[in-house]
Amino acid sequence: MKRCAVLITTGYPFAGGEPYLEAEIPVLAQTFSRVLIFTIGLPPQKTEAMPLPENVTAFNCASCSPKSGRLHDLLGGLPAVFRLPKLPEADSREVGASPARRAFLGYFLSRVRRHTAEIAAVLSEMDFSDYDDVIVYGYWLFAAAACAVRLRAVVQSRGAKRVHAISRAHGYDLYAYANRLGYLPCRTALFQSLDAVYPCSENGAAYLKERYPAFAEKIRPAFLGTDGGERTDGSTDGTFRILTCARTVPLKRLERLAEALQTIRADRPVEWTHIGDGPSLPALQKAASAFPAGVTAKFTGALVHEEVLRWYRTHPVDLFVLISSREGLPVSVMEAQSFGVPAVVTDVGGCTELVHDGENGYVLPKDFQTPQLCRTLLRAMEDGARMREASYQTWQSRFVARENYLRFAHQITTLS
Repeated sequence: MKRCAVLITTGYPFAGGEPYLEAEIPVLAQTFSRVLIFTIGLPPQKTEAMPLPENVTAFNCASCSPKSGRLHDLLGGLPAVFRLPKLPEADSREVGASPARRAFLGYFLSRVRRHTAEIAAVLSEMDFSDYDDVIVYGYWLFAAAACAVRLRAVVQSRGAKRVHAISRAHGYDLYAYANRLGYLPCRTALFQSLDAVYPCSENGAAYLKERYPAFAEKIRPAFLGTDGGERTDGSTDGTFRILTCARTVPLKRLERLAEALQTIRADRPVEWTHIGDGPSLPALQKAASAFPAGVTAKFTGALVHEEVLRWYRTHPVDLFVLISSREGLPVSVMEAQSFGVPAVVTDVGGCTELVHDGENGYVLPKDFQTPQLCRTLLRAMEDGARMREASYQTWQSRFVARENYLRFAHQITTLS
């Protein structure tokens, strides 16, 4: 049977931000005769792609810059503020009379129309008549998923015998409360039109099923995963080494870790390394300059995925810290676990599916206070080493990339 996958995503393989797709693509290439990747929202000049398997082709079909595109979509969506487009009743109720929600809805629909037209211009030149099955796959349950729904008809018109539209769901695109309006557009319309939705965590699946019980049978958790698998040891020189790896943005709350390290009273040297950049980096560097004697910080800037893995292989890490205000199922924690590093996480999203307090790491309340974090860091200095094997086993039993992506590929190729 010949199968084709049409994947719609936001950066890969022309830009970073989706390193987990690097591990999934080889499995899709093995499962499907052909894989087409369409990246939305990048500048048109982004044409240099990461290496891809031979049967995978990527397209950046952007017709304008992201800034021009956003302006176009904002203006194109203004009519929705005054008059709602035709929507399922549940979606109309959810947007309500709120001008802000109506403007967001209009922006969303305008953006989807624009990206759909950009991708359709490429797909309409292709012949899909050789394929028994085509999966149109939105990587995010937002614009990418809505494009997947609309593009199904384009693929059918080009001769495909059978077409399914599916979407993964992660964090910002899954939890409505993560949006400042408490609202994500067209949820009911998307669930009506998609054949299946795959949240990356059991928590995400339960959340969607509770909110949209009529579509519960379409909602199926599918874990992401990471490569790695090299059980490492911690520091042997008496220094306690903490690692964080994230964009320096407010939701990651890295300043709270800096606050804890400014007040910690440890009986040994502490070294914090942060991998990543972003708007809050200068403030973190300034905070680190006020650390007490014996506490130091290193800021590597952004590293590509392979460089992050190399860091784990060549530098001892005693504790990974992720204290976000919201998450889906964080791949960065899986990555740490694949090297046997225990983690501190907050009880948000699917974090407790990865970390079990006192077994393979530590779980803080979502609204923890800085002294709680201090106490947890001190606790990790005392007993974190005993958790390394449990942390590694968590990864090995549940989050090995190839195994999870093979399972996912089987799910999407056996849709009824």
